[in-house]
Order: sequence, then C-alpha cells, then structure tokens
Amino acid sequence: RSPAAARPGMGSAAAAPGPLPAFQFRPRHGSPDWRRLSAVDVERVAGELDVAALQEHLGHVTFCSAERLRCPHCRGPADPLLLKLVRLAQLSIEYLLHCQQHLGAQLQGREQALRAADAQLEQGGKEAARRAQEMKLLKEECRRRKKMISTQQVMLEARASYHQCQFCDKAFMNYSFLQSHMQRRHKEESHTEQKKKAQTDKLQDEIDKLKEQLQLTKSLLEAEQQAHMARFSKGKPEEFGALLEEKME
Repeated sequence: RSPAAARPGMGSAAAAPGPLPAFQFRPRHGSPDWRRLSAVDVERVAGELDVAALQEHLGHVTFCSAERLRCPHCRGPADPLLLKLVRLAQLSIEYLLHCQQHLGAQLQGREQALRAADAQLEQGGKEAARRAQEMKLLKEECRRRKKMISTQQVMLEARASYHQCQFCDKAFMNYSFLQSHMQRRHKEESHTEQKKKAQTDKLQDEIDKLKEQLQLTKSLLEAEQQAHMARFSKGKPEEFGALLEEKME
C-alpha cells in the first residue's frame, strides 16, 4: 500500500517540503514484550514529557506483531477493533518515522547549503572590502591628479615662470622647492649633475682666462705697433720702408 492510501492527509502535508522517497511498510515480527510494557508508567511519561522513555520503546511498539493479542483474563482473541486500532497506530508511527528521517536528511542538506552560502557571503564581504579599498585608493589618486592638473592650469593661465625638474615631469614655483625636490628624489642624479656642472664651469673659466690673455696680448701688440709707427713716422720715409721690409722678412 502507498503512504497516501494509508494516511491521505499526512501524505499531502509531508509532500510540501519535497517529494518523499520510495516507501513501504515493514513486516511485523515478534510478540509484544509485556514485561517491558508493564514497567512503563504511561501517566508519568505523559506528565513529565519523558521523550527518552518513548524513544526507548518506539521500535519495539512500532514493529511488534499484534495479530496474536489475547485477553489477559479469558485468554480469548482480542477485540478486532482494538487490533485494528493498534495496527493503524503502528503504521502511522512507522510512516511518521519515515517522514522524520526524510525531513532530517533535508534539514542536513539545508544546513550544508546554508554553511556554503555563509562561506560565499563571507568571501563576498572580503571581496567587497577589497574593492572598497581599491576604490578609496583610486579616489585619492583621482583627487591628487585633479589637484595637479588644476595647479598646472593655473600656472599656464597665469603664464608664471616655473622651474622644471630636469629628471622628471614635476615643476615648481620657485627654485628652493626645486632644490628640495632634487635632494629628496634625485640625490644621486643631482650629485652627478653638479659634478658635470663644476667641470663645465671650470672649463668655461679657463676659456675665459685664455680669452682675456689673448685680448691682452692683442692689445699689447697693437700698442707696440702703434708706437713703432709713431716713432718711425718722424724719421726718413726710406728708412721706414726699409724697416717695414725688414719686419716683413
């Protein structure tokens, strides 16, 4: 028999969470253990909600055979209606156990899915935090670049003279800022450049000195030539011509 045929109302209610797996009732074996049953205080179990006692006798009560029940007084067969009641109770309990197992398996699956979703949510939170940090850095970089562009625009519009760093693309409003920047960022390059500049200045000084000496020598020669011309212009022209020829030789 199908579960829906046994308990139609319970079958439709249990099917709501999901389709139940294949099910069939188990056969009953063994007579009831009257000694164990006589030791159970049903009123106490009901009053104290002793679920442990119910679990202890659940399998025995559900799967024992009640077909051979007899009256303890006359030893005659038990009332058929009473047997039917016991049988229906056993089938109902068995079906409820099946539903409990199915719902427990579904609950375990839901718990695993929930743990996976929690892990995914945590990973998503970390990714969102990382993206937020990246966005924060990008915003700061954007503000810095906007400020740089604004400064450059002001400098271009005002046509102000500025000092360009020869080692990078940065420019400064005064020379002291440029010197500080070069000491911080381009110390090695600045030191090398200073050496080259010192050598260039030294060569330029030597060239200037040579030019001065050359100019002085030229002036002395011109003065000496003028003195000779003045001295010989007072003498005889032929002597002056002979002297010129001698100089030329």
